[in-house]
Amino acid sequence: MIICPICQASLSKQNKQWFCDNGHCFDQAKEGYTNLLAVQHKHSKQPGDSKAMLQARQQFLNQGHFAFLASAINQTLNRYQASKILDIGCGEGYYTESIQHHQVQAESVIGIDIAKDGVRMAAKRCKQAQFFVASNHRLPIADASVDWIVRVFAPSNNQELLRVSQANAYLLKVVPGANHLSHLRKLLYKEVQSHREDAEEMEGWQLVEQQKINQLSVLNQQDMNALCMMTPFAWKKNQQLAEHLSTQQQFEMDFEFVLQLYQRN
Repeated sequence: MIICPICQASLSKQNKQWFCDNGHCFDQAKEGYTNLLAVQHKHSKQPGDSKAMLQARQQFLNQGHFAFLASAINQTLNRYQASKILDIGCGEGYYTESIQHHQVQAESVIGIDIAKDGVRMAAKRCKQAQFFVASNHRLPIADASVDWIVRVFAPSNNQELLRVSQANAYLLKVVPGANHLSHLRKLLYKEVQSHREDAEEMEGWQLVEQQKINQLSVLNQQDMNALCMMTPFAWKKNQQLAEHLSTQQQFEMDFEFVLQLYQRN
């Protein structure tokens, strides 16, 4: 299933090293992941989410605030047979680990992210899955080799999704619901606009089902700071939010997600 990022030939693994017939070799790191992001495909020195954002996300998710989302993802997977599962934009591996743990019938679970620090954290978190540093726009995955793709808040290239997916494969997208983090957004914006929930029309895919889930939670100060740090709101923090974070001990927060399941035509 894994292909060379340089020549696209199949990669084989031996003694913690991936290699192709054209002589390209990639060493597996001690944590268990492999970097398949070619230098010419990097657009910055450290692409993807920063280490601070990833650490904040790990701290927040480890408290179980999004366990209801992980459960909904696995319930969706359970309704359809899944053998070769690809988690794109896996980040620090929270959802990949949950999938690996619950989808015991799966032949393989692979996590991919462009952020090296995130993939390192994911590989340390979940030893059973395979993790690779790579771009979602240049997936190191063979043609027509996966039957499930999970995409949680991650950008992607539809042509790549079509290329790596088998006939009748499934794609599960998770996007923010209309009211997701509305309590937080009210502290940042004078006018709060709802997230759009309309399912995207994607060439080659047909929408099978759409489900909205939500949860109202009370966060302590530490978790609230982690939440702010792990989202793009970290760059928009204003004086009102900073004062709110420093003076309040508990924060009511609304979480809302939409799960959109597609099947390849």
